[in-house]
Amino acid sequence: MAYLKVENVISPDDVLLKIRDFAIDQGWTVLENLTPDLPLDGGEVSDGLRLTIKSPGDDFVIANFRSANSKKIFESQANTDNAYGIGLTCSTGYTSNPPSGKWYDQPGATKHISQQVIGIGIPVKQGSSYTLYLNAITLPAPLMVVSLEYAPGVFQHLAFGVTQKIGAWTGGIIYSGSRNSYSMFTASASFDPVDIEGESNPLFAMAKNASTFLRCDIDAAPQRLPAVFWASAGADTTGISNAFTGKILGLPVKKLDILAEVWDPKIPHYAYLQSQEPTDTGRNVNTLNCITVNLPLALYVQRDPDGLRNFSQCGYVPGVYFVSTRNIAPAQTYEISYPESGQLHQVFPFTRRGGIYGYDGFSVKQ
Repeated sequence: MAYLKVENVISPDDVLLKIRDFAIDQGWTVLENLTPDLPLDGGEVSDGLRLTIKSPGDDFVIANFRSANSKKIFESQANTDNAYGIGLTCSTGYTSNPPSGKWYDQPGATKHISQQVIGIGIPVKQGSSYTLYLNAITLPAPLMVVSLEYAPGVFQHLAFGVTQKIGAWTGGIIYSGSRNSYSMFTASASFDPVDIEGESNPLFAMAKNASTFLRCDIDAAPQRLPAVFWASAGADTTGISNAFTGKILGLPVKKLDILAEVWDPKIPHYAYLQSQEPTDTGRNVNTLNCITVNLPLALYVQRDPDGLRNFSQCGYVPGVYFVSTRNIAPAQTYEISYPESGQLHQVFPFTRRGGIYGYDGFSVKQ
């Protein structure tokens, strides 16, 4: 399908409204329809909306959204003086009335090793005028990508869906964002795009503070006390900012400095192809015809015992690929093969072209 472009998006609530309408058009089911929600501090005046949607098919993702309009929406969050944005946690089940009364307290939701529910998010300033891009992938598995343009060429992203599996295993929900839930609010009171970029992670990538999560039953991890059902693409340290779930998820996109980390999975990766600084155009470009290559995003899970740091491939992110944006413009569509193939992909930088991630980016199958 073609992407949807929406201009003049003005608030966190407006972003949720557009996500809901797009999801309905793509055959997703709305389980919670923009319901006003009370703040976590016990206040009696709504400070945001709840939206829960479910993807079509037998293998599905339940995506639970909450808009933030001046107050935090997860238990632990930084920069709450600028608490405006969209938060997301995925779960295996859904209840409209969670026992705790908190929107994120859903069956099978992602949990930090401390048992706090965590997720991902992006900042959204009230009273602004943003451009929103929405993509929905249906095959080989359902996945939705939300891209918000803060200023010309500056982006933040959310993605959520179901893994394209290798073999048969329990789980499969995959989701990723430019930030995890702890870091979703910006430290910039003016929501400066350059500052926002500096606080962000690449989508579907390894980062010290994980912002990509996979639901999977791995070896004996579900029988641990407490049980571990999610893997996180980041450091296995205890701080809530690292968003460690109890198992490490491996992805091929990572900067060279990540390779030196003890916790980094030793798996096939693209670090040597990626931009290493703003002026580095990277090596994922054919210098003969300036075409970038769609590189698949393979998923690897940490096996028992954790101390051996062995990883097994379990699948791919469906319909999303790592690319170089050196010779392509943000948010535009291109043929996958030159000069014509009939297979269009929309392309985005992780944050902006020539920024902290150089020319690294991703494409989304149309």
